[in-house]
Amino acid sequence: MSLISFREYERIPVVGVLSSATERAFSVADINQLDGLAARLRIPVIEHLSRTRVRPVQFVGAVRLANRTVEFLPKIEQVAGVSDLPAVRHNLLRMLLVAYDLEGATPGKAALEKNNGGWLDLLMRLFCRALADQLRRGLIRRYREESDDLPTVRGRLQIDEQLRRNLVHRERTACAFDEFDEDHALNQLLRVAIVRMLRLASNNTTQQALRELLPAFEGVSDIVPTPDWLVRVTLDRIGERFGLCLGMARLFLQGTTTGLYAGDQNSFALLFDMNDLFERFVARTLRRELRKSACEVSIQDSSHHLVRDLKSSQPLFRLRPDIVVRQGGLSLCVVDTKWKRLSPEERKLGIAQGDLYQMLAYAEGYECAVVLLIYPWHAAGGAHLSLRKRLVFERGKQSTVTIGELSLQDLSTVGQQLADLLKKAGVKLAEAVCA
Repeated sequence: MSLISFREYERIPVVGVLSSATERAFSVADINQLDGLAARLRIPVIEHLSRTRVRPVQFVGAVRLANRTVEFLPKIEQVAGVSDLPAVRHNLLRMLLVAYDLEGATPGKAALEKNNGGWLDLLMRLFCRALADQLRRGLIRRYREESDDLPTVRGRLQIDEQLRRNLVHRERTACAFDEFDEDHALNQLLRVAIVRMLRLASNNTTQQALRELLPAFEGVSDIVPTPDWLVRVTLDRIGERFGLCLGMARLFLQGTTTGLYAGDQNSFALLFDMNDLFERFVARTLRRELRKSACEVSIQDSSHHLVRDLKSSQPLFRLRPDIVVRQGGLSLCVVDTKWKRLSPEERKLGIAQGDLYQMLAYAEGYECAVVLLIYPWHAAGGAHLSLRKRLVFERGKQSTVTIGELSLQDLSTVGQQLADLLKKAGVKLAEAVCA
């Protein structure tokens, strides 16, 4: 299967029929499939610029189109105008793993250098490696209740069922009994993920790694999953060692809902909104960076409202900032992320006025003197300055708004960049006191 990569907001030609599976274009049939996918998922996948041009929007990931896999990659900055697709894929995968609390599977440089496929294949191989490590200790076995007609009594005799089914079959006995084996929901989910990945893997090394896992699941039933069942599969104390495997399997399977639950085994779409991904990545990275401080990092905080009804005193319009940094119960800083490019050549940096209104509401609602707006840095905007501008709201409490940029070239530096931005915004980070 061929792999084609496009960048976020890249202009892509539309042709009647592709000349080859590797042509950097979409056919009319591809466009129809992408539009159908967007309608089912209720998200914008591509933007129609003209009859012969489209472009991906802020959703990144991978989509299966006929005999090729198309990956949409984020428009992360380039160095000296050189596009480094392997590094972009690697950064996208690392952002996903951090954002979804799967850092235990974060690939190193060696994994990146050996990977000659897309980021999806690398995700599959990380899943294989994590699962193989746990399978060396064996699959988890659990008790499950079964009922069957047996030649001898086993477990509990089901009298009502015996009278209903076996009144004239004295050689059979309706029994309910406990079976202790590996055929339970956790292993069923892992098997579904392996089988599904095998159908979609484009790399021979990945396919071989998946095939090597299957024999361990011979005693596990094939099931047709549903979205609510996928969420209900949980871990107990014995199975918690499979937490990383379960997380990656869920991350993968949740993207297949457009076809998997409808019975279409050949369709696939795993797409993420970069607005949401950037927010989650920044929030969890900041929480990890400040874990040794006396600060508490709250994600998607919803403890305050914008207004209150005078008559009923009922609070209305809940505020929900991306991040709130607190210390001793006081809000030190409210942080919001925007997956947009700043325009340094403009006096207002291209910041939307509505975004500043939003930050003013946060500053007032949380009684916070410091708010921080974070954008991704791009090389086209000049040198990375981290802190672009500081503003102050007129009148009122005169809270300050700090406009900052994060460089995503080296994700291992993002935590320190965030801590530096907080200090430049005027936040004093106290160290935690050990008892």
